Amino acid sequence: MEEYDAIIVGASFAGLATARFARGGRVLVLERDPRLGARQRSTCAAPESWVRRLGAGGSILGVMDRLVVHTPGGREIPITMPERYCTLDYAAFCRLVAENLEAEVRTGAEVTRVEAGAGSGFTLHSTGGTFSSRVVVDASGWRAAVASQLMAGYSGAPLARGIETEVEYEVDEVHIYLGNRIAPGGYAWVFPLDNGRARVGLGSLREVNLLELNRRFMRHLGVDSWGSHHGGVIPCSGLRDPVAGGVFVVGDAAGQVLPGTAEGIRKCFVYAELCGRVISRVLSGELPLEEALRTYRRGVLRAKEFYDTMLAIQRIAYRLPDRVLEEVLSRVGSRQLVQRIVGAYFAENRGGVDLTGVASYLRLVGRL
Repeated sequence: MEEYDAIIVGASFAGLATARFARGGRVLVLERDPRLGARQRSTCAAPESWVRRLGAGGSILGVMDRLVVHTPGGREIPITMPERYCTLDYAAFCRLVAENLEAEVRTGAEVTRVEAGAGSGFTLHSTGGTFSSRVVVDASGWRAAVASQLMAGYSGAPLARGIETEVEYEVDEVHIYLGNRIAPGGYAWVFPLDNGRARVGLGSLREVNLLELNRRFMRHLGVDSWGSHHGGVIPCSGLRDPVAGGVFVVGDAAGQVLPGTAEGIRKCFVYAELCGRVISRVLSGELPLEEALRTYRRGVLRAKEFYDTMLAIQRIAYRLPDRVLEEVLSRVGSRQLVQRIVGAYFAENRGGVDLTGVASYLRLVGRL
């Protein structure tokens, strides 16, 4: 058995970002796939500033600062985003971040069993060996491979699902399509890449045939050929406890995906930095582990009210009939109001509009 000062389970966005900020000790990152970035599951779009900060600017494919929302009735609502976003080559992102880590990364090491010792830390049994540490981070994705073994029912919340593919399609901004005709119980999207390509996909909270719906959506766009699809589960059901059984939980594993939009990468970077920095204080002897866990939990749960508000919006908005959703969007569709709502979303209720008011309005509409 090998001992480490800290072990991070998962080498995707959350795990790699946590490792980037965890300094001062012997840190191990375990990844179940045989190579980094082997399985892309999302659109891989994130704030450009964050990607460059993590040393992965070379993975950027397309850059955009505008979003266009297509309503069920065919109207277009343009939105200027508060910061530039980019789409990524996922494998290149993982490789570039890993190259700049002080931590050791081991692939082909899926955690199969977790043992919690009485005050002596954790033992992680994996397909790549057995490892132990007092400090463990679960960044393994929605299944929460470590936390779900330490806390019964931890990863049992209802989940959405998404699917997408890459196609030849010229576009310079993000396009979001709402309405049950295209994406029942969710929305469809187009994200620009490079060289006249785009990622086209959709997600839904319902049990629907995502593959057939996405093919129909591409025909709606005038696209008649596409490659293989990728996708997966979207844990956008609200925040879970970010500390489970004495383990830090980050990213999808902690439900840190924003309900309503399913945006997870930006948020996981924020919480990964917080987690990595408190771990560094533990490794330096500045902060006891118990206090570090409390500090991380407090930092994450400051956003719980905002997540709960977004969850209320999600529960109602994606159940509305198209005619009602069109009416709602027509009432909030002025450019000035939309920009204020977008500002509130990015600032988490500090951008000039209280999103709880939006949730209350949707509740009222849902009863009519």
